[in-house]
Amino acid sequence: MSSAINSTVIDEIRDNIKGQLLHLEPMKNHTTYKTGGAAKLLACPRDSKEAEWLYRFAHRHEIGTTVIGAGSNIIAPRRGIEGLVIKTRSSGARLEFKSGERLIAEAGVYLDSLIRRAAERGFGGLAALAGIPGTVGGAVFMNAGTRKGDISRVVNWVEALTADGEKLRLNAGEIEFGYRESIFRHRPWLILRGEFRLQRADMEKTLHEIDRIWEKRMRSYPMQLPTAGSVFKNPEGRHAGELIDRAGCGGMRVGGAMVSEMHANFIVNLGGANSDDIIELVRRVRKKVFQKFGVFLQLEQKIIRQQQSS
Repeated sequence: MSSAINSTVIDEIRDNIKGQLLHLEPMKNHTTYKTGGAAKLLACPRDSKEAEWLYRFAHRHEIGTTVIGAGSNIIAPRRGIEGLVIKTRSSGARLEFKSGERLIAEAGVYLDSLIRRAAERGFGGLAALAGIPGTVGGAVFMNAGTRKGDISRVVNWVEALTADGEKLRLNAGEIEFGYRESIFRHRPWLILRGEFRLQRADMEKTLHEIDRIWEKRMRSYPMQLPTAGSVFKNPEGRHAGELIDRAGCGGMRVGGAMVSEMHANFIVNLGGANSDDIIELVRRVRKKVFQKFGVFLQLEQKIIRQQQSS
């Protein structure tokens, strides 16, 4: 049960973090779908220390918490979110290059920033992650990747905070990585930082490759409209987008939400869509694909339904 967020709680948070604190803030301002109702309280910690303080504070006061990164790959509820939303993406999140071709990055670092800054220091090995919008924490949470590989291939360890206030350092083998899966998808834990393996590489060639991947992504996916990336996981040996297209779902609409005609495994907000439109469209696409192929598509995106409780 969550305690009420009152002026005393708000004042204490403001006294302890330098990041932005917003009351009754529309989630549509913080999600790449541009949908979602108001969060009772949304905090933007400047770094992992502030995020850790917020997380401990919320659980100590029995305030429900929801953690987001860059707002991609999620569907925020139309009715809003009670409790506290912690948005980890921050320009103040830290990167630290270590000896032995290692890099420690806080969860709030934008993934593209990590890849580019590593390239500028003469490091590669992260090309599989180029073109993925999101934060380091979000990428670890869902084991983000492309056909070239996923983030689990370069993780040494990840530090996280449990709901009980215990700080854990998990090595890659303990994170239970799978296809768009990790232990964090099933635990109410706050990802704080991680250590990643790098490889020496030519700076100019690596930066050129990153730009090439982004350009290809812009040509291949409907990035000109609000979207949250791939909606469904690819079934084993098959491609979700192809199944959706062959089931006749391309261009299907619910309200302002539409299955992209450029890539059928993307839903786009044409303008005015709400989260319920997107969720209903997900349901209809699943139904049509199952009726035609007998395949139940697993959702890759996360539907936020309620806060994590202490």
